[in-house]
Amino acid sequence: MDIRTKLALALVFVSLLSMALLGTFAYQTAAVLLQEITVRQLDALAESKKRDLVKVQEAWRDQLRLIRSRTDLRENLQQYLTEQNPSALLRVNEIIENAVTATDNLDRINILDLQGDVIASYGQSGNLDSPRLLTDTQSIVYQGSYLGSNGGLRVVYGSLLSIASVGIGQIEVVFDGLDLFSITSNYTGLGESGESMVVKQEGDTVIVLNPLRHEDSGAGRRYLNDQAALPIRRVLAGEDVVFNERVKDYREVDVWAATRYLEDLQWGLIVKVDAAEEAQRADGLREAMIDIALALSGFAIIGGTLLGLYLARPIHALAVLVERVREGETQLRCDSSGDDEIAYLAESINELLEHLQAEDEQPKSDPHA
Repeated sequence: MDIRTKLALALVFVSLLSMALLGTFAYQTAAVLLQEITVRQLDALAESKKRDLVKVQEAWRDQLRLIRSRTDLRENLQQYLTEQNPSALLRVNEIIENAVTATDNLDRINILDLQGDVIASYGQSGNLDSPRLLTDTQSIVYQGSYLGSNGGLRVVYGSLLSIASVGIGQIEVVFDGLDLFSITSNYTGLGESGESMVVKQEGDTVIVLNPLRHEDSGAGRRYLNDQAALPIRRVLAGEDVVFNERVKDYREVDVWAATRYLEDLQWGLIVKVDAAEEAQRADGLREAMIDIALALSGFAIIGGTLLGLYLARPIHALAVLVERVREGETQLRCDSSGDDEIAYLAESINELLEHLQAEDEQPKSDPHA
């Protein structure tokens, strides 16, 4: 194998090895970056959906605050409680009926006395088993939530009704959870597999409050605490967590997830996406890099071969010249143009050839003279 072939093969080997190492490093780095992007995106989505849920909660509070502020409601309630006036009670019923029918997301209103007994009521949903007795005339208190017979979520808020800062009764408002469902059913940024879950603790059971993307059963899925997926257990412990490693969800599927805890409602929010779907992006990147590597390999083989032949050409020329000199062509000279080591070698060979030619041209003395 002559020097040209060796040099060409060496250049091709070094080029291919360098590209393989660079490609491996680039792929690993890009895969890690894609994972970080996925986790950050989930964290941002979880925070955004938490803010949306808080806005819904504030809207519910504002609606209750507006109903509570009606003077005619409070005055008629006081008149009924002090005088047992049936017309005053009729007016209270008319007011709450108008409030329910005029609002889409308001499902029921209950008016209670200070002992928690229902005085007037209008709406479709049922009542909480044990309403909380309130003492603060200004606060609006989350009373609880439950799932209706049709799987619909109901959220209950309560407040004191007062005149001159003196409590005269309580108002309990039941809101429809469709506003919450509109948030959790928005899968923007979650690809084909991602979804949001809102869960709450009820004794030793975890209840999913919203319909799930991968199930048709609607809301109401229940788990025992020790059977719930890790993100659910962590968020119901009050932790906001971003899972940087794959975890199992309720389907026993590997997912990336981020959680947020809604302290006022004592709900947990989980935003997740299937790890397999996210891995497809890394697989697509790998395939693209393989295609690029094949194209660059072909270029490296052709370019390395041509470059090796070009760089080895002066050495090959010297080898050919030396062989011809050995065969008697002492008048030949090397091309010594340039300033590299090959040019210096060619110049030294030329000097040697001139010296040998000069010795051959000198007249030889007679040894018998």
